[in-house]
Amino acid sequence: MTSTERASWDQKHRGKRPGEPEPFVIEMMPKMPREGLALDVAAGRGRNSIALARNGMRVVAADFSFEAMRILNDVARENRLPIWPVVVDLDKFAFRDQSFDAIVNVNFLDRALFPQFVRALKPGGILLAETFLIDQAQIGHPKDPRFLLLHGELRTLVAPLSVLRYREGLVSYADGSKAWRAGAIARRNT
Repeated sequence: MTSTERASWDQKHRGKRPGEPEPFVIEMMPKMPREGLALDVAAGRGRNSIALARNGMRVVAADFSFEAMRILNDVARENRLPIWPVVVDLDKFAFRDQSFDAIVNVNFLDRALFPQFVRALKPGGILLAETFLIDQAQIGHPKDPRFLLLHGELRTLVAPLSVLRYREGLVSYADGSKAWRAGAIARRNT
């Protein structure tokens, strides 16, 4: 990403609070580890990082935005949550083999990262991935096909893992909004 893109993301986050965790993350929380180290990919202001930390995990929150990581750092310190915000370009992030008990990737799609996620999970580790389907372009943001999953594509991306739950379709939120989404939670067996 460029410095212009970073400035745009920083402006988007400035002056805002983390917000509520993604409903799929909350729904899948019983399948997540209750301890260990988690990575929240493209964490933004940390809404999912906070949920993971409150569920008992230590969390590395990785995002490109300095402002988002500053906000999350302040919230984590205020609430004494074990969250370590890291400003990083995910294209250059060094994933160590078998280093995470859980990886959460919500609303961010870089297909090239999925093999790295698989390697970075410890045996028994959990990958939770959820983002937009191609149908989303018809009703709202995002519209760029690079950031939209084809039907069945997420299942293929997590295929090296044992899928515990998979869903695709139109999701309705408590505020009345809707989005076309695919979500998966999968475990590394070996």
